[in-house]
Amino acid sequence: MTLNGLASLYEEQRNAPPEILAIAPGRVNLIGEHTDYNDGFVFPAAIDKEVMVAARVAGEITTLSSEQTGPGQPFDARTVSPGEVSGWAAYAAGMAWVLREHTGKAMPNLDGHVASTVPMGSGVSSSAAIEMAFGVAWNRVASLGLDNKVLARLAQRCENEFVGVNCGIMDQMASAMGRDGQAMFLDTRSLDIAYASIPSELLIMICDTKKPRALTDSAYNERRSQCEEAAAVIGVKSLRDATLEDLEAKKSAMTEVVYLRARHVITEDDRSLRFRTALETSDFAEIGTLMKASHESLRDDYEVSCAELDQMAESAWAHPDCVGARMTGAGFGGACVALVKKSGIESFIAEVSAAYTDKTGISGSIMVCQAVDGARCV
Repeated sequence: MTLNGLASLYEEQRNAPPEILAIAPGRVNLIGEHTDYNDGFVFPAAIDKEVMVAARVAGEITTLSSEQTGPGQPFDARTVSPGEVSGWAAYAAGMAWVLREHTGKAMPNLDGHVASTVPMGSGVSSSAAIEMAFGVAWNRVASLGLDNKVLARLAQRCENEFVGVNCGIMDQMASAMGRDGQAMFLDTRSLDIAYASIPSELLIMICDTKKPRALTDSAYNERRSQCEEAAAVIGVKSLRDATLEDLEAKKSAMTEVVYLRARHVITEDDRSLRFRTALETSDFAEIGTLMKASHESLRDDYEVSCAELDQMAESAWAHPDCVGARMTGAGFGGACVALVKKSGIESFIAEVSAAYTDKTGISGSIMVCQAVDGARCV
């Protein structure tokens, strides 16, 4: 569905046109996985799989509906607090709460309808897209005047403190600050962004395993704590500040698992820095080497891959027009990202899909994506 289509549908359902139209993209991370909560480097791109919101200001209650998942739990945007809303509407309610906390101004209630082209459970951040779509919507209707970088930080707080997921900043910042045709090299400590054009002869492919992403909160939090433990043993604020030499010097003071978790993060930060140069110089061989090494590190050292992700990556690596591929997202399901030469897109989709299905018995889905601008009202 397009934004214009959503506006027309809203008017048909409500007998009145929407007062606000907001759109926020999902994201794919080209490299830099599980580094954002270690103050490290990430390299996402906002993609043309997006959450769209059509809404009007309402009276006593916010009522939301979704094309994909039906009605959300109603709430009063002026007073809502953590613990009061569950389900997908919690992402919207959390934004009303965090904006009130930040500005001291109660958010007006909305009558809204949501449509999404972001595949759910595929690791391309539908949650951040929902947060940012409602963030820019309330920013507009309440005349808050906040910029998108501030809204992204508030969206992270929404997810941490209202929804209850202890995520880093990458997803929200990518959805907020995306730029058409470009990926963004993000320093998650300083929040400095450097944009890098994706070579014109390449397309971003999302290779969905169709295995729902299943990294539980306990597994995610366990890895965070393991990284924090490694940083403490090394004597640095975060693993962003550690080198492999530092890690090796302290290896005997930590468990093997903690050592491996730290090794992934430290080497992934280095891969992200090298990837920036490779993308800027269109060094396709280096791009492929770095993406494969990232996947293998996530599989072996961080242990967040799965058989389906491994098979999808291996099927992509085997195609001659695939420059690079790796799992993307938190792990244990979801999708791989691949950078593929435009000249080979049709054969890539056909051959990789067939190889993946042959090995797993699962029909995956491969989607062509483009890098797009970040969250906005139109």
